[in-house]
Amino acid sequence: MKTLSPPLSQQLRQAMRPGGTPRPREAAAPLARPQLRDVHIWELDLRHPPAHAFDLLDSGEQERARRFVFAIDQTRYIAAHGWMRQILGRYLGRAPQDLTFIFGPHGKPALIGRRDDVSLCFNLSHSLDKALLAVSNGMPVGVDIEAIRPDLPDSALAAGVLTEGELDELAQLPPRQQTAVFFSCWTRKEACMKALGLGLALEPKTLHVGMMPARQRVIADEADDFIDVSPLPSPSGHAAALATLGGFGKVLYRQATASGRPD
Repeated sequence: MKTLSPPLSQQLRQAMRPGGTPRPREAAAPLARPQLRDVHIWELDLRHPPAHAFDLLDSGEQERARRFVFAIDQTRYIAAHGWMRQILGRYLGRAPQDLTFIFGPHGKPALIGRRDDVSLCFNLSHSLDKALLAVSNGMPVGVDIEAIRPDLPDSALAAGVLTEGELDELAQLPPRQQTAVFFSCWTRKEACMKALGLGLALEPKTLHVGMMPARQRVIADEADDFIDVSPLPSPSGHAAALATLGGFGKVLYRQATASGRPD
């Protein structure tokens, strides 16, 4: 009789029990870094974490994972951060567990340690079961993905995050188009704020990106250079965007597969 594996959430709970056997610290086959000003975008399916995902996290990440109330949020967090460590480790030729992160004043993570670690820039965003990881070589980068909610935007949210010009543009669209266009706009704003390392410390309505889903240059008082922002292809029911400081070159799309290895 065929034996079925326990559900993923059960496997993760078992892995989080004290006294488990630590996994060996192994560096997987290396990945070539992005060329100067190019960006690699990794699409992650959080229903399929890498093997031994919980063991890849540091003690702080493991503690945060344990604090989630709902198993699905816990699973998604472990999968996203497990994949991030595994992929970054492959660029650096390092075991995922050996990577060390610091956090900027507004919470944006960065690698520390060896010189090669510091120069690898990245940004992670996740929404429901989907996540995107952007990786660049020495260039500040921001990425955002959002699941489109049909009940948004309401008037209060729109007024709180859009410029006057953006509000006018949105109001001129047919109602059936407004939700998708709003989320496309929002992801471009969020990607810009993340590229700057400011997140929501920057008031979204002070940043004008418009309603046209096209690549553009955005000027912000907080930036030393222009922000190059563009919508990204995204899974069905989602919107996504990429932003860098000073302009980006080619974008290479990659996937982390259910087999547990990045392709």
